[in-house]
Amino acid sequence: MMTQRSGPGPAPNEYRGIKRTQQACLNCRRKKAKCSGERPVDDLSRRVASIETKLDNLQEMLSTYLPALLSLTRDNANNTTQETSPLQNHQNGRESFDLLNMTASVAIPPNSSEPVSFRVLPPQSVMDSLINLYFERAHNQPYSFFHEESFRQHLELKSLPDFLLFAVLASAIRFSSDPYFSESKSEALRAYASESWKLIVAVCFGPESDPNIYYCQAVTLLSIIDFTAGRRHPGWLKIGLSIRIAQDLQLMMEPSQDLSHAEQEERRRVFWSIYVLDKLCSCGRARPVALADAHCFVQLPCDEMTFRKGEWKKTLSLEQAFSTNETEMDEISNFALVVLAASALGRTAQHSIHQNLRGESRLPPWDSKSLFATINSVLLQLEMRFEFGNSLEDSISRMCGEDGSFDMQVAGPVIFSRALFRTCQCLLHHPLLLHQQSRVLGIKPPLSFWNRAIQTCRENACSLSELLRDVQAAGYVATYSFMGYCATISASIHTLYLENADMSVQQKSAQLYQTDILFLKTLAQRWQNAEWMLLGLDKLAAQSKLSATLLGPNPDWQSFNVDQMEVIRATIDYNTMSQAPKDTTLPAAALIPSPWNPFVGHDSFNNYASPPYQHHPIGSNSDIYGAYNDSMGFNMMSPFTSFFEGGGGANFGG
Repeated sequence: MMTQRSGPGPAPNEYRGIKRTQQACLNCRRKKAKCSGERPVDDLSRRVASIETKLDNLQEMLSTYLPALLSLTRDNANNTTQETSPLQNHQNGRESFDLLNMTASVAIPPNSSEPVSFRVLPPQSVMDSLINLYFERAHNQPYSFFHEESFRQHLELKSLPDFLLFAVLASAIRFSSDPYFSESKSEALRAYASESWKLIVAVCFGPESDPNIYYCQAVTLLSIIDFTAGRRHPGWLKIGLSIRIAQDLQLMMEPSQDLSHAEQEERRRVFWSIYVLDKLCSCGRARPVALADAHCFVQLPCDEMTFRKGEWKKTLSLEQAFSTNETEMDEISNFALVVLAASALGRTAQHSIHQNLRGESRLPPWDSKSLFATINSVLLQLEMRFEFGNSLEDSISRMCGEDGSFDMQVAGPVIFSRALFRTCQCLLHHPLLLHQQSRVLGIKPPLSFWNRAIQTCRENACSLSELLRDVQAAGYVATYSFMGYCATISASIHTLYLENADMSVQQKSAQLYQTDILFLKTLAQRWQNAEWMLLGLDKLAAQSKLSATLLGPNPDWQSFNVDQMEVIRATIDYNTMSQAPKDTTLPAAALIPSPWNPFVGHDSFNNYASPPYQHHPIGSNSDIYGAYNDSMGFNMMSPFTSFFEGGGGANFGG
């Protein structure tokens, strides 16, 4: 009889698993020490584990204290700014912004005795001063984003979103001398632009975003700030974003008749301002235009007085304005002249700078059916129909009041459109760009064509410099950022004649070169990229004797090294001259072109001297043959990373 076992142990017939004898690890066996049984870890793993533990602790602390911090921050912000309704707070994206971007909020000082914070809107008096400056110095010069009376009404009603106010303030602060900013204007500009962008990202990229005209206006203003401050990646991407928002809002079409006349015209002007900006920024390598003329169906802007009164006026479309068959010769507005000149500039840049020689572009410039001849015909038509060739004094005198005063909102576009027209002529007939086309096509230019082109280039460079001189002499405050590009183009052409055998030509070129330099120095007080344009011209003037060989029909390309040729290019490329100069030279391997790129191909300004389909061996002086890599000078940060990181120490419009 089997006795029944008592107690908690297993039954006699129960299977017992085999227990493996614990063995010491190799280190403990080697040392003949008692082993704890834990898996050994090296120093690196131990440090990583320690960091992970500290991060977990930090996360717990943030989860504990963050709600209280955000609540305190909002209370401080509300005490220093105007009261807003819950609906407006939702529209402004403040709540989402605080949750997504706490770093900007915690910078707000707890009391007024601490330094001024630029993370919140300034006091009402300072804001009013900046708004006045914006409409005095920036509106219609050259971009027109707002109907001033409507803007001020919305401002008084506090119905404008904060992101738009921050963008407008950031655009105006460079012109301010308000003691509120003391010596911190650059800091305030960066902070205001950064706050605007963070609010836009928090709301516009939300799951239920519904973009409106305010987003279009603010993003475009921020793109101008970025681009002129040398932040070309986020600037370029913001321009693209504003274009897509405009297309999403169908601004290229005639606006709804349900809107007031002022609102309709404001939408037209926002679109045409983005259009102009798109064309101006295309004056750089690998920067093609995004808005095609064929897709622009909205009529051109009306005159300024009609717009201010909130009235409606029928105007020409872009296609009608350029049509040679158009019988209507209605008076065209000054802002519409800027649009037409910018359109011509976009065509010129596409042909001369981008050099995508396909179709009719494959014809040599002296062929009557070539794209060169077509663009030249467009410029002649503009000069004839819209008096682009008239003197500035004749054009401005019609706009002066009875007391001789003038309104820069009205006169500014006249000055700018004429500067763009002269810049088109300079680029179209630029000796380096014409040499590029000839070498790509493998055909030498006829001597008569060459001499006439060089003469036309110099004549327009002189006219452009004289325009800038007359602007300054008359006391016009035409400090538009792109005027720096116009001045750099004319000055670069004058450097080709600084060593000319004809003393009269040499002296006039030297005088006009100094005129352009003085204009750029004035511009540099407001715009960062004007300083870099001056540095580029200094380098070009230092090699004027070598550069002058480009005036001949057969220059010796072997006499130019990589750096010397890049100095010449840099004074044509708006993208290059709008960023801080790089003193480092890339290795030859970095200059080898990729097999094919639709934007940086073997037929482009980027490969200005290459015969078709010619590849150059590694180690050769390939950049002389035009190899260009658009990653030159990049800071190795993804453009999308820098695009979304508006703050955090980045140079946001300094």
